[in-house]
Amino acid sequence: MTLARLASLLTPLVLFSGIGLLMIGYGFITWGQENNVLQFLFGIPLWLGPLGLHGCIRRFTRFDTGQIWLVEGLLVGLAVYGFLRS
Repeated sequence: MTLARLASLLTPLVLFSGIGLLMIGYGFITWGQENNVLQFLFGIPLWLGPLGLHGCIRRFTRFDTGQIWLVEGLLVGLAVYGFLRS
């Protein structure tokens, strides 16, 4: 696997969707915790939403890795900025 192929697969939104997978995994590990279902309710959209948006961005940019990174980096940056400002 070349570095360009790896860079096109591991983009900011794909890495951001890893947060959703971590939330779901944490929900499975702490099974007896109170309000455990919230890990799944917030984890599944946080996992699938960025992956779907990543697929749309890949099509819109015609699979150009530089443009994908630029657009997704801006979107993730705005999401982090909004989260920190709230």
